Amino acid sequence: MGISVRSKPGAAGIGAPASVSIVNLGCSKNQVDAEVMLGQLASAGYAIGASPAQADVVVVNTCGFVQDAKEESIQAILEAARLKRTGRCRALLVSGCLAQRYARELPELLPEVDGFVGTGEFPRIAGIVRSVLRGPQRRRSWITGHTALATADLPRRRLSPRHIAYLKIADGCDHRCRFCAIPAIRGPLQSRPRGDVVAEARRLAAEGVREIVLVSQDTTGYGADRAETNGLVALLEALLAIPSLAWIRLHYLYPTRITPELIALLATQPRLCRYLDLPLQHADAGVLKAMGRGGGADAYRRLIERLRRAIPGLVVRTSFITGFPGETAAQFGVLRRFVEEMRFERVGVFRYSDEEGTAAAALTPKVPRRVAEARRARLMTIQAQIAEARGRALVGSIQEVMVDGPAAGFPGIQSGRTAGQAPDVDGAVYLHGPRVAPGTFVRARIREAFEHDLGGEIVEVTG
Repeated sequence: MGISVRSKPGAAGIGAPASVSIVNLGCSKNQVDAEVMLGQLASAGYAIGASPAQADVVVVNTCGFVQDAKEESIQAILEAARLKRTGRCRALLVSGCLAQRYARELPELLPEVDGFVGTGEFPRIAGIVRSVLRGPQRRRSWITGHTALATADLPRRRLSPRHIAYLKIADGCDHRCRFCAIPAIRGPLQSRPRGDVVAEARRLAAEGVREIVLVSQDTTGYGADRAETNGLVALLEALLAIPSLAWIRLHYLYPTRITPELIALLATQPRLCRYLDLPLQHADAGVLKAMGRGGGADAYRRLIERLRRAIPGLVVRTSFITGFPGETAAQFGVLRRFVEEMRFERVGVFRYSDEEGTAAAALTPKVPRRVAEARRARLMTIQAQIAEARGRALVGSIQEVMVDGPAAGFPGIQSGRTAGQAPDVDGAVYLHGPRVAPGTFVRARIREAFEHDLGGEIVEVTG
């Protein structure tokens, strides 16, 4: 994703007009950081403009979580570096998790990069851009040992559709999952003050946002670092007081932190999407213990059954890792049977890869990559069959759908989502019927079902 800004003539401290393009990679939490950077650039006198190929400064906002993400980030950096040789690009900055994680190594490995911006310095991006545009300088690193929390008073230029916004309520993580580098990159859990989160939510609502997606490394841990009991529940109650927010969605919940109070709130408040993003990572107790997480198939089964009993129509999205060091065929069998039995609505499966600096990287025996990949493919095949059957069961039903806009590549068709479909990660409902504005709610009769998507017709526009 490339978004750029061009400076307004005469902007203070900028000098000659210059354009800045942000190439954003990674998760929705990283997207919020990119949006804050765009907001800083805009407030400093820049305006959205050209593509990376036409920009004077390119900022690559990187992900450094797993090997595939690191490779994608390096490729994006190298592509931007080529623009310095062949295009109008005068300076290249690298920000985000990769820059933070490899603060010592990257400056030597990537001499073509003019500056590295860490997770604690992204709110200062406008000043950093001005600095690198002044010409040759000694300083190439703007990386500190902390992560900055975006606050409600920071300008933000959103990349999502006008009616959808990600709202980062915390950063960092206190869990010590042995496969995860996030605590080393982003530091310990830091929750934003409740009033600050609510102030930003009110501003987003005033801008026309109808759905907010709460994101953090551990959303269920919100407030724990501030000695708050049921901090997430208190935050949700405050957000529910904003009447124009039609949907409030929760991402990245830790299974052992699901409280009875949270379950009760989800069961009684229809504006809280009955959708939980609940990464379980595995089902075998031995593998989970080796991962540093605990739990197992029996405990997770009881949790999911309790959630489904209390919250009718609940959609659970989860994720699993195959090929963790020491995972045996029998342990994978536990996971496979668990997925078959639980019939989750949404599942993502990832092949394990060693990450430098994590405890899991030293564990043995390693599972061969081809075995881990075959196990991942097996789970995805099982889940595809489950998802298709769940979709077929909806044919003929009437569903509430939020319309997102015209469907790309399908003239005359609109795309929308049910409360059980999160933006960017889940499927869509493709709609025939009257054209309505994005963010409008309709009732739609489902006519077709595919592996991840649904097709239907609008029977009523509800608002």
